[in-house]
Amino acid sequence: MVVGTFCSFLLGIFNPYVVNKAGPDWLWGGGRNDLVRSLYFRHDGRFRRYGRVALLATLFGGSAALFWML
Repeated sequence: MVVGTFCSFLLGIFNPYVVNKAGPDWLWGGGRNDLVRSLYFRHDGRFRRYGRVALLATLFGGSAALFWML
């Protein structure tokens, strides 16, 4: 279930027809006021100015760091 939700979130980021890119509020621990959510997304769910680039860099960098440690 968690993997499916995460994949749906990643696919929603690149879908131009999805308005709320942040996904549902229950996906984030603190809802709309979640600290990590506010780094990448505005309150209405749209990306911040460089939010998409920052989110992809975080996901790529985290994956590379895990691969490097293994």
